[in-house]
Amino acid sequence: MGDLEKSRMNPMGGGADNAPPVTAKNSAIALIDEGNALEEQGRIADAMARYDAAVQTDPQCARAHLNRGNVLLASARIEDARHAYHWAIACDPHYGAAHFNLGNLNCQAGEFERALQNYRAAVGLKPDFADAFVAMANALDHLGRSSEAMESYQRALAINPGYAEVHFNLGVLAMAQGHRESAADSLRKAVELRPDYAAAHHALGRVLTRLGHFDAAEASLRRALSLAPDSEEILDHLATFLVMRNQSPEAVQLIVRYLEHRPATHTIKAAFAHCVARTTFLTGDSRVRATVTAAITEPWADPNQLCRPALSLIMLDPRVARCVHNANSQWPAHVSKAGLFTAEGLTALAADRLLHALLEAAPVNTIEFERFLTAARRALLEAASSQQPTDPKDTAALQFYAALARQCFINEYIFDCDEDEQTAAAACRTNLLSLLDSGAAIPPLALLAVATYFPLYALPEPARLLATSQPDCVVAVLRQQVREPLEERALRTGINCLTSISPGVSEDVRAQYEQNPYPRWAKLPVSDSPRRFNDWLRQAFPFSRFAPMQDDRQPEVLIAGCGTGSQPIFTANRYSGARVLAVDLSLSSICYALRKTQELGIANVEYAQADILRLGEIDHTFDIVESVGVLHHLADPFTGWRTLLSLLRPGGFMHLGFYSELARRYLVKARELIASRGYAGTVDDIRRFRRDLATRGPGVELQWLSNVPDFYSISECRDLLFHVQEHRLTLDQIKAFLLDHGLNFIGFELHPSVLHQYRSRFAGDLAGTDLTNWARFEIDNPDTFVGMYQFWIQRPIDQ
Repeated sequence: MGDLEKSRMNPMGGGADNAPPVTAKNSAIALIDEGNALEEQGRIADAMARYDAAVQTDPQCARAHLNRGNVLLASARIEDARHAYHWAIACDPHYGAAHFNLGNLNCQAGEFERALQNYRAAVGLKPDFADAFVAMANALDHLGRSSEAMESYQRALAINPGYAEVHFNLGVLAMAQGHRESAADSLRKAVELRPDYAAAHHALGRVLTRLGHFDAAEASLRRALSLAPDSEEILDHLATFLVMRNQSPEAVQLIVRYLEHRPATHTIKAAFAHCVARTTFLTGDSRVRATVTAAITEPWADPNQLCRPALSLIMLDPRVARCVHNANSQWPAHVSKAGLFTAEGLTALAADRLLHALLEAAPVNTIEFERFLTAARRALLEAASSQQPTDPKDTAALQFYAALARQCFINEYIFDCDEDEQTAAAACRTNLLSLLDSGAAIPPLALLAVATYFPLYALPEPARLLATSQPDCVVAVLRQQVREPLEERALRTGINCLTSISPGVSEDVRAQYEQNPYPRWAKLPVSDSPRRFNDWLRQAFPFSRFAPMQDDRQPEVLIAGCGTGSQPIFTANRYSGARVLAVDLSLSSICYALRKTQELGIANVEYAQADILRLGEIDHTFDIVESVGVLHHLADPFTGWRTLLSLLRPGGFMHLGFYSELARRYLVKARELIASRGYAGTVDDIRRFRRDLATRGPGVELQWLSNVPDFYSISECRDLLFHVQEHRLTLDQIKAFLLDHGLNFIGFELHPSVLHQYRSRFAGDLAGTDLTNWARFEIDNPDTFVGMYQFWIQRPIDQ
């Protein structure tokens, strides 16, 4: 939009019959000129005083009223500014600048139709008013009248062909419409006219990326960042681009250098985590290490996504790498504590803050490091059970051992353990209980050793442990393994039960998640900048067609199958004003979710126990229904889907996630092996299956499963491979259901690189909503939906 017009020119149009004396006019103009000078110096109050004096001197001075309106508008005094502009127009109806500035005010207030009237009046009075045509085009664009906006921009260019900002706006508008070549031409013209135009270089880089002109795109994005080094948005897009081109280490370095002089905002944190998640580090860098540690500790993203990159950094320490090698070289044979840690290993582990942060935040998800931690746990048991005086190195490594205990609790004790080790661990637990019964001091190593094999809340009268005197790192273990589980038990009686639980599959699924709440996450990023739902959806799916929610100020959201709370927490922070009802079959899962929600200070989520198949009984409808990774565990997923549709208001939106038949092909083979050998979904059998799978050698199933994070904790492994009920869908089935029920498919939630690959193949489907095309794409890229088909749909308003 053009800037506000200043009253530095002679007023347009004729005078009035009751014109003030010439002396008063001249005096008013002199005061205006003084005010303009003061305004340029930043002395706004003094400038306003001059404009007020000009109005007092000549109440019919349109220029004085205009300048007063400008100052008032800059101070966000919208109505006072509107009044001043109306006075300017009343004094001089032919004053184009006043009509123009009033249009800008109305645009700022979101009153675009009124703004159009003002701009049309301005260009009617001054046909060569290029800024007014630009502002008119901006207002038309806000109203969704793209073709008229394009025409208005062209009118502005006819007046001023060298108007770089108009070429930029034309490029952005063409890009939004999917006209990439036209957008690129306009943006090239903008940067030709203004080589220092950072926004135009940025937009050009983005459109060239979509055109597949990667070298030119990279040059434009780098130029944009050099011109606007403080721009988070440009840095984010350049980093994302570099990741797409397999240059993620450089992207990480760019952000780390940026953070040396600027605070880490939510945008930059998310960008950094995105880059790190796709990086295997080959060289060490203390700044990168410190930033990755912060990203996991705070956290800046789901720590599971950062686990493998963090491990690649940790393994760059040769002392730690030697310990990991020692454990794996003799596997499955035991290695002694001395043979595992060698001379410097335990010292390195004790000092590694990144390792501690990782162990406390997420299950370690590589086979090699899991084996090392399994051996380290055995070494801790050896040290705790020894009759010799405590080794000073073990005392110095207390932080590492405490982090190991927290890791074992997070992964629900998935580490392999033979009978001799189980016997020794049981003896250590018996000794700990004897010390508790006698009121004796509890050695930290003994407590941590027990905590690495058994959850402390399962001990008799576990609250006694909270009264013992322990170092801070051990107190953190007690909080995790005793205090928090006791808090969850206390929450059970307050959970509202909305429906009964159906017998059969629903009851079987409920029993599974009562035993193993899924997943037992430790940390979750929380956004500090929620957005209106319509704005978020438009940004997420810029080329898709949907009717915006009629009133998205306080959308009511149903999370059907909330598990342990990560999804409702994420949703409650994603959409501003959202009111979330989260339901699940399992009370254990709900209590975990409620405790974590309270811990994060989130107040707009209500939890209740319910069966999806009976939710029609609650007599309530919602603007948004989310059910990701849930319906495929029902006896009939489509029956559950229809039930949720009955709860969705006309025009409402639904976010769903289903397993893909094709993407889970290796899981199907693994489940066939589980069935043929009679493994049960117990902790012991899950451990035995994992051990037996490893002894079969590096087959495709083990190779595939070892790359799935869910393979590395009991609840997630059970959900992955031992679930009591699982269906897998195809895109043809999903498409048929959507057609049968008249639902609008909005799009998949996918990584931008996947969408780019799809659009390169199916250029005519910019929105990515043709499920027949996606079915072809998935056949050629069978791991595309390895997580799930996650997508958004809309129920028509007239349904």
